[in-house]
Amino acid sequence: MNENVIEWLKGQKTIALTLTAGSKFAKKLIKLKDDHDEIDVRINSDGSVFAHVPLKWLKISPPRKVSEEQKQAARDRLAQYQREKNL
Repeated sequence: MNENVIEWLKGQKTIALTLTAGSKFAKKLIKLKDDHDEIDVRINSDGSVFAHVPLKWLKISPPRKVSEEQKQAARDRLAQYQREKNL
């Protein structure tokens, strides 16, 4: 199954996540579980992940808007870095 679910119940301080096996979010939670006592991560028999994490971990952020001039400036900086690195 390729379905990912966020369960967010009003008034609770945690959210429940069901994540597809091998997804980048599932892998990230598996890595974080040893260092963070506030999360509970369970790996299902099919490799999918079910986890409870604090609500404050939920973040929705749109992609940054970059103008063509900014993209070109970034390309120029990368090219300059690569030239200096190869010297």
